[in-house]
Amino acid sequence: MIEASLLDHLRNSAYRWAEQATIPADVVERLVAERLFKLFVPTWFGGRQSSLLEAVNLYADLARADGSIGWLVQIGAGGGFFVPSFSREIAEQLFAPEHSVIAGSGYTSGIARRVRGGYRVQGTWRFASGAQYASIFTVNARLADDGSIRAFAFDRSQVRITPDWHAFGMRATSSWTFEVHDVFVPEERSFVVGEHRWEPPLSVYQTPFLLFALSSMGAVAFGLGLAFFEEAAILFEGNPSRLDVLSIHEAQATAAWREFIALVAQISSHPPTDESIEMHRSRLAHLLNLLRQSVLDALPHCGMAVADEHTRLSRILRDFLVIWQHELLRPSRAVIPIMS
Repeated sequence: MIEASLLDHLRNSAYRWAEQATIPADVVERLVAERLFKLFVPTWFGGRQSSLLEAVNLYADLARADGSIGWLVQIGAGGGFFVPSFSREIAEQLFAPEHSVIAGSGYTSGIARRVRGGYRVQGTWRFASGAQYASIFTVNARLADDGSIRAFAFDRSQVRITPDWHAFGMRATSSWTFEVHDVFVPEERSFVVGEHRWEPPLSVYQTPFLLFALSSMGAVAFGLGLAFFEEAAILFEGNPSRLDVLSIHEAQATAAWREFIALVAQISSHPPTDESIEMHRSRLAHLLNLLRQSVLDALPHCGMAVADEHTRLSRILRDFLVIWQHELLRPSRAVIPIMS
């Protein structure tokens, strides 16, 4: 699916952008050349036409090399899920260009007014990962007349971008804020997530969006978690007692990953019914929580190496912690008993 030489290059070169707000132009060009932002785009639009299972394995491999790259490819490629949301003609305009990449936001932080031929949209959206190079920005906005939610696709020239991402992890993801002011969007570039205007022959388009997104983001989390244990094993190679403890937690994370992949394979080959979506979501979330807990339980055994911001182990951990702040990956809130 992806050459080992590219993964090695990304892993060994990540220090170049680890503490920067963006990734280098030559790295972006390599990702474009490999068509990694076109995993879910049909071949006749220049895409790789991958299955969800293939993509999830690729995301995990990329995240093991570098968290920012894994996240950016997952976000950029994920935009291909919307190919059937547009007519074939519009989809070709949006997705066929070589450098076409989608960034955007799932938050409903805009207002749209119906006008003749389309909508006028205004709003501000945060955390658009990949804003550095994205050609298309998608958003959710609430319709002023009936309160329903629609999505809209803007060209880069129509949005105003503010580079305001200052997180302690995932630093190179350019997860910036963007805004539009009373921009006209024609009807054919508006859509409702999950509704299709045509049916390209890709199985991934039949996957419920919630499971598609959770599987994709979860793969990046697993890639980072497994990378954490791999890097810790390298650092503590001469400390058998510490390695013994870490290996227990790594085994738990690895077992969760195997079950996660098996579940994604099932979702990929047999798209769940509406009645089973929650069951699959709950299982995916449970496995992700097992991964999260395995890494957190391992932390006290990593000493000050994990606190030194110049070590790769620290960078992996910071990326790992930031990713869990995404609303979709947050663990369910615990019920706290009231003490009398």
